[in-house]
This record gives sequence, structure tokens and C-alpha cells, in this order.
Amino acid sequence: MSGTRFRWRVVVGAGLAAAAAGCESPGRRPISARMPLARVVETATPAPADVTLCGRGCPGADLRPQRHVLAVSSGGLYGAYSTGFLSGWTKTGTRPEFDTVTGVSTGALIAPFAFLGPEFDGVATDLYTGVRAEDVFKIRAWVTIPFKDAVASSAPLKRLIESQVTPDFLARVAVEHAKGRRLYVATTCLDTRRLVVWDMGAIAGRPDGAGLFRDVLLASCSVPGMLPPVAFAVTRADGTTATELHVDGGVTSQLFVPSDVFRAAAGAGGNLYAVVSGKLYPDAGPVRPRVLPILGAATGSIVYAHCRAELGNLYGQARLAGMRFHLAALRQDVAVTAETPLGLGPEETGKLYREGERDGLAGPEWGYAPPDVCLPAVRER
Repeated sequence: MSGTRFRWRVVVGAGLAAAAAGCESPGRRPISARMPLARVVETATPAPADVTLCGRGCPGADLRPQRHVLAVSSGGLYGAYSTGFLSGWTKTGTRPEFDTVTGVSTGALIAPFAFLGPEFDGVATDLYTGVRAEDVFKIRAWVTIPFKDAVASSAPLKRLIESQVTPDFLARVAVEHAKGRRLYVATTCLDTRRLVVWDMGAIAGRPDGAGLFRDVLLASCSVPGMLPPVAFAVTRADGTTATELHVDGGVTSQLFVPSDVFRAAAGAGGNLYAVVSGKLYPDAGPVRPRVLPILGAATGSIVYAHCRAELGNLYGQARLAGMRFHLAALRQDVAVTAETPLGLGPEETGKLYREGERDGLAGPEWGYAPPDVCLPAVRER
């Protein structure tokens, strides 16, 4: 059995154990966030009460007309495809300035660079084409795992985020936020089992925002069971305080656009661009008739189906707002020799980047309907 396969099975088992045990975690050491949480009945997903918006003031306040909105999905190191796509799009000379950018999981890492514009394409490229698994996580000693909150430590990823989110970087995000542009990142709160949307521009403009900005990015990428959850000490809108554990936003939503963005887009004749970090359908393959392989295949099927459902919902929301829907994803016939999105090496991420860049240079090459309505054809190269 390969090391990658063994690690994947441990992750699946850890996730199942966490689900069975619930989300209680005694002895939490929360990060001091003190960010007000405004509980709102607002979401771009079918369950209207399942979103918490973290930010400052009214969610739709000072939003400029939404003509170009970008949503980047989860997908681990498959994010190399999305960075390549954006780079290729830049080279066509047709990439617009996005009024709003949203990101989940790996998309959360890409979103700030996409938000600040093409001059940051090179930074995102270097991060994804040069990154290795050990640059993201460090597997813990196997004997200690049953007593830990995750199979691996996220210390390498935390250092990587800290190296990029500098005071100058935050200042630039805050300046764009003041212009009416928005950068949103999603996490999943384990305590409430809900999606949490963070207004990153509002956070960037806070005097103490640097730590919170970085911690939100880390939480959005913290795959449950694989990487530890991030604890936040928060003050809610009603004045009460609480400690919340946050993990990968992809647990509750593979990609998203808050509904206040669609409201601001109504009548503007705008565009919604959805970029999926990976394929729309899982690769077919034999499954051993054993518990963990069966659970792994079933879980993968759920994740892909969830992504397609989100795309269908975004398509409907865009149509209602009078926006044109655009979809880009890795084509189905691209062979990727890794069993998990976190098990990709530089050779594979480089290939994914080049695939994305070709799709970006080709127009870009978009789909204009949800995947289950219009199955993307295999394209010749």
C-alpha cells in the first residue's frame, strides 16, 4: 500500500471519528479575533438560514454596481489550474477588474491575489507551481494521532500565509474595499455547522486585522481530520462572547456568492465567472469492497455533486439578477497521478497550471450553463 493511500485512509477514518464524536473539543486555545458576527438570513445557497456574515456594518453597504464577479472553488492543490486560468486570461488583455471576488479553501488563497489584480499573477503562480505537500502540512507521528485534532500539522501552511499577507498587502486590500469592491472568504463553523462568510476587506482595514485575516485564510483551508481547526474568540452582535472552531469552507459550500452581491448586480448587465479548481466529475475507477475505500469513493462523489449543485444554484441566481454566467473547470480527460488534492507534486501542479493557462488564453474558454445541464465536451489539444 502506498504512503499516499495510507494517509488518505487515515484522513477518512479521522473524519468519520470526528463526526461520530461530535464537535466538542475541551481545552481550546482560541485566537483572539473579537470580530462581531452579524447573524443574517441571507445566502446564495438554497438554505437561507445557513450563513453567518462576519464583517463591519450592513453587508450590502457601499457596494458599487456589480458588473464582474469572480467565484473560485475549493480543490486543494488543484488550485494550480485556477491560477493558470487567471494568468492566461490576463494575457488575452480581456480580464476585467472584479467588483467582488469570493473564495473557498484553496480558492480562499487565490482570491486575494485575484482581487488585487494581474500584477499578483506571478505570486500566485509561484505559490502553486512550486509548492509541495510538505509546504502545506506535516504528518504527525502516527502514535500521537489518536490523541490529536488532526492527522497533520498546518504550521507550514500558516508560515506560507504569513509570508504573503504583509502590511502592504493588507493596506492595498483595504484601499480597494473603500472603493466599493469586496473580497469574501468562507469557512465552516463546527459549533453551528454553518457556512461563515468573512468580509476580508473590512478585516484588512482594522488596526489589528493582520492576524485575523491570516487566520481566516488558514481556517478556510483546514481540511477536517487532515489539518487542525482554527479557534476564534468572537463577540457576537448581541454582545455575548464565544469560542468557535472553524474549518474548510468547502465542507458547507464548494463556492459561493453572497446574495447582496446579486442584489447590487441587478440591472447592471454584469457577469458571474465561476472557476472550479479541478474537474466537475470524479474520475471513474474500481473500488475495493472494503469499508474505507467504499466510504472514500462515496465521500468523493458527494463533494463533486455538491460542487455541481452550487454551480446550478449560482446559475439561477445570476439569471435572476440579469447576469451572464461563465464556467471554467479542468477538462475531464486530463490525467492526474495523485489520489488526493493534497498529494500533488510540482510536476502535477505545473501540468494543472499549464492546462488552466491554455483555457484562459483560449478566449477564455467558458461554459455558459451548469454542468448537469450542459456536460462539457472533451476538447482536443
